[in-house]
Amino acid sequence: MSFTKSTFTIGGINTHVYNSSVLPSYLSTSGSPIVPIHVHYLIHPRGCDYKFTEDLAYSTLGQYYSKKDVTVPLICVTFDNRNHGERTVDALRNEDWKRGNNTHAADLISSIEGIVADIKLVMDFLPMYLNLEAHLPERTVDPKIKFLNIISGYSLGGHAVIRFAAKYPSLVDILNPVVGCHDLTSLLINRLRQTPLDDPSYDKKYFYHTYKELGLTLEQKESYPETLHKFLLAQDLDIYENFPMRHVKIFAAFGSDDKLVPSKLSKLWIDQYLSSNGASEVFVEEGVGHKVTKEMDDRFVNWLVKNVE
Repeated sequence: MSFTKSTFTIGGINTHVYNSSVLPSYLSTSGSPIVPIHVHYLIHPRGCDYKFTEDLAYSTLGQYYSKKDVTVPLICVTFDNRNHGERTVDALRNEDWKRGNNTHAADLISSIEGIVADIKLVMDFLPMYLNLEAHLPERTVDPKIKFLNIISGYSLGGHAVIRFAAKYPSLVDILNPVVGCHDLTSLLINRLRQTPLDDPSYDKKYFYHTYKELGLTLEQKESYPETLHKFLLAQDLDIYENFPMRHVKIFAAFGSDDKLVPSKLSKLWIDQYLSSNGASEVFVEEGVGHKVTKEMDDRFVNWLVKNVE
């Protein structure tokens, strides 16, 4: 199957939309007062651009339409993250401490905050650019379009989509973080200290620690300032204790040998998620490090087919 691609410049962001060409005929023949559309947002990793998620969008659409008798259409949406692709300002800011970026922590978190804002911007304005109401049939009672949002993020994108769902839970129906993490406080502190994977420090929830309790050296404090810690722990604590697990279905994927974003940081939170939301699922791929694999994508699509309304 082939799928169309359209590009809209939304708030200065080139936003790429796949398969939207099916929507006019679908809308014009709808007889329902509520007209659902599935929208899949895909957020790429650090150091990549929208071409990474474009490949996944085409793959997802192909598999979805081959596996499901589709009555509600699926479209996909992606864009370059801030300071990536055509939006690059300073490529060094996308590197980590090992690669010479001493402001890695602040760069990572500010990038995530920007992605969350960009998803919200695109989500708010995309309907205006698609102008879908123009294709609805005229009736005594006007039908209403209902967008069912599926949000996938990969690595950096995985961190970001969790935070998006925490901030805007009513805008997320399905969440798909891949090699991402909910606890960025613990992730960054262990990364800063270069903690070995078998170290029990990974069992600590550093968002419960004050800055003084971290026991950082003067050099480490330069890389991980107190203002950042206070900002981050507030978010992580809220995600850990108040995330809308019952409302948002999740399919999370990890690599068992991931040293950059170790899956053990997420285990307790994910276990709580699975016990709170019976439709949710986690996949840990054995022998895989910090990678987004075809198996992860295939399993997600199989799960998605069963879990969309």
